[in-house]
Amino acid sequence: MNIKQEIDEMFKSAIKKKVSDIFFIPSQKKVQILFKLINRRQNFKDLEESVAGGIINFLKFQSGMDISEKRRPQLGSYQYQGVNLRLSSVGNYLNQEILVIRLIYPNIEEQALPEKLTELVDRKGLILFSGPMGSGKTSLMYRLAQLFLPSKTVMCIEDPTEIHVDGFLQLQVNDEAKMSYEELIKTSLRQRPDILIVGEIRDQMTAQLVVKAALSGYTVLSTIHAKSKYSVIKRMIEFGVDEFSLKSVLNAAIYQRLIPSINQKLLCVIDILLDFDLPEKINELKDWQNKLKKYYERGVINHQVYQKYFYG
Repeated sequence: MNIKQEIDEMFKSAIKKKVSDIFFIPSQKKVQILFKLINRRQNFKDLEESVAGGIINFLKFQSGMDISEKRRPQLGSYQYQGVNLRLSSVGNYLNQEILVIRLIYPNIEEQALPEKLTELVDRKGLILFSGPMGSGKTSLMYRLAQLFLPSKTVMCIEDPTEIHVDGFLQLQVNDEAKMSYEELIKTSLRQRPDILIVGEIRDQMTAQLVVKAALSGYTVLSTIHAKSKYSVIKRMIEFGVDEFSLKSVLNAAIYQRLIPSINQKLLCVIDILLDFDLPEKINELKDWQNKLKKYYERGVINHQVYQKYFYG
C-alpha cells in the first residue's frame, strides 16, 4: 500500500467513526497511530518509521508546513473531503516527530441559533466564546458571521486559518513575516470591517487589543479558554483588561461543547451569559448542568453522555 492509500484509509476510517483527533506517537521501532473517540483512545495502526515518516511529510507539505523542520513546533491546516484538518507537529528528545491532527466536521447538527445571540452580532461590541479545543467555537463564530453576508464586511485573523469561507477576508498569523496577532488586528481596523473575528485570545496584548477594537465601534468575536461562561470575565481580567472597559463592551460570554446526541450527530450545546453583575458566590456550572439535564430528559442525549459532560 502506498502513502496516498495509507492516508485515504486512515482518514476514511477516522471520519466514519467521528474521530476528533489523530495522533502519530513514535516508539523505538514503530509509530503508533491513535484515534481519539468520545470516551477513549483507540489504536488504529502501527507503522514502520519510514512509512510513517513519508505520511507525515506528505501531510505537512499539504498543510503548508516545513518538511525539513523536525524539532520545532509547527502548525498547518488543509481540507480532506469536506473535513477541515488542523495539524500540529513537534520533535521529542530523541528527534522523533510527533504529529497531531484535529478533525473539524462540517456536519454539526444544525440547530436554531438563539435569537438573542444573532441580535448581538448585529450590534457593536464584543462576544467571547469559550470551551475546550474542538468544542466548535470557530464554527459557531463563522456561522453567526455568515448570517450577515453580503451586507457586512467580515474579516478574520487566525493562527492558522481553520475554515475557508468565500466572502470573508481571512488573514493568517505569520511571525516570520512579522504578521502577529497584534499587527494584524491593528491592520484590520484600517480596513474598517463590520465584523472582526479574532481566532483566539492567548495573551495580555491580544486581550487588550480586542477590547480596544470593540470600544472603537466594531463588532468583535473571539475565543478564550475558560471553564464556564462566568470564567470568561475572570480570564479577561487576569489578562489585565480593565473591568469597567470590559463590561462596557462585552455583549455576551459563551461556554459551549460539542456533544454526541442519540442519533450520533454532534450537538452544539451553548450556555450564554448576558448579565455581568455577578454575586460574589456563584455556582459556575449550575446553568450548564440544568441545560444538560433538559437535553437528557428530552431524550436528546443518553445517560453516559450526560454524566461525561456534567462538569463542563
